[in-house]
Amino acid sequence: MDLLERYLQAVGQYLPEATRQDTLAELRANLQAQMDDRAEELDRPLNDGDMVAMLKAHGKPEAVALRYLPQRSLIGPTIFPFYVFTLKRVLPFLVFVSAIGHAIKFVSERQGISAELIASGVANFAVGLVYSLLATTAIITGIFAVIEWAHAEGKLCAKWNEWDPMKLPAVKTQTAEDASRKPLWKRVIELIAHCLWMTYLLIVPTHPFLMIGPGVFYLAKLGVGLAPVWHTFYVLLVIVLTVQLGLRLIALTPRPHAWMDAVEFATSVLAVIAFGILAWSAQLFVAAGSATNLHDIADVNHGVQLALRIALVFSVIGLTKKGWQLMKSWGPAKQLAF
Repeated sequence: MDLLERYLQAVGQYLPEATRQDTLAELRANLQAQMDDRAEELDRPLNDGDMVAMLKAHGKPEAVALRYLPQRSLIGPTIFPFYVFTLKRVLPFLVFVSAIGHAIKFVSERQGISAELIASGVANFAVGLVYSLLATTAIITGIFAVIEWAHAEGKLCAKWNEWDPMKLPAVKTQTAEDASRKPLWKRVIELIAHCLWMTYLLIVPTHPFLMIGPGVFYLAKLGVGLAPVWHTFYVLLVIVLTVQLGLRLIALTPRPHAWMDAVEFATSVLAVIAFGILAWSAQLFVAAGSATNLHDIADVNHGVQLALRIALVFSVIGLTKKGWQLMKSWGPAKQLAF
């Protein structure tokens, strides 16, 4: 029975969460019936060797799980999860690299910044990104179509079916809270990263180059300084990060606390509010001298405000999603089943 539970656990990790329990219950019943029939046929209880033979005949956990997923034609159910996994890893990286490349190109090719130029740059980036995503997806799809063909022709089947049920990991016994909790090493890394981020933030006021890089020289050349709203934003951000630091320290304790999710969400709300104050401020930059060109200040304000407001929209969307997930975790399951 332990080997059966290990097998079901291995199958379950490839199933969608919404239908996992029902599928595993059906699979457990089918396998239990096969075990009973086999034991009756042998007129003795099944031993490990019998179980290994039966599970190997039933199929590798990955392949069994894929029988319960929708069928595809170009890329079959055996290969499709690996195809999706590859897309999920490659496409976000492509977006990141493309954004960095377009930003560098945009800054290097223009002497001034205006709302029109930023809008044009964003449009060019979007068009180029769509083309890159389509081309990359087509290439990856072609590669996996070839892999699917090789698998269908039987060229990969022998290697694919080489596995040993006795090497399946032991059944994990844990509570629902433990199941959703991150491993200790991840929590430690998050704490270290947070401390480094706070250290960086605290030294930014005395080293503005760390915040806007070469842009600090550009602002100094134009005679432009930061408006008072930056001070308000900075103070709120320090408060948010300090609370989050406390949460990450508490997260290292052996048992989780139910109120931590609510506090984490509250700090996210405060962070979005601080970001909103900054994005919708009338002035982000002010004249730092009498010889400052007011037209240059207006250009800088318009460009930065547009970028901040676009980022604010995505922040609000992310906050809404986080709030909905938190509400579902607190609400009755039947009422929130949709």
